[in-house]
Amino acid sequence: MPPPATPAAPARPLGRAVVGLALLAALATGCGDSSPAQIPPGQSSGPGAVQGPAVEARSPDAARSKLRLALADPCYTSPDPRAVWPRCGRWVEESASVARTAGNALPDDPAVTTAVAAITSARDTYVGRGCPATAPGGTVDVGACIGSLVTVRTAVEGLRAALA
Repeated sequence: MPPPATPAAPARPLGRAVVGLALLAALATGCGDSSPAQIPPGQSSGPGAVQGPAVEARSPDAARSKLRLALADPCYTSPDPRAVWPRCGRWVEESASVARTAGNALPDDPAVTTAVAAITSARDTYVGRGCPATAPGGTVDVGACIGSLVTVRTAVEGLRAALA
């Protein structure tokens, strides 16, 4: 007499589920996407496109896009700079980045280079006075910091006019 038949091992639905989820995750992250990458407006995909650390060498459109963001920030739009200056260190740095982008995109435009120099100088003054107040225990001259923020705002307005 033959030995009793052993029941067949049940199907492994958990294993199939894991494989299915992995496949879905790969598709969701774009691994299965064979379409070309989308290039954001204002950025070049040609051989002259800048890669790596010098990413601020962009087009005038990229500078204008970055400037639009800076112009929408409360550090620029607030009618009372005294209310916002303690939170504006990052905005001041972003404004300097916008200036570098514009300067790299339009190095031969005197209005742009003048505005870039004004923003750089105003940023250096703001930071030099310790206005972002990032140093623990430091004391700052609030009036001087507010004045420096207003100077940065005015310089950013000059860049807005130059890029218009």
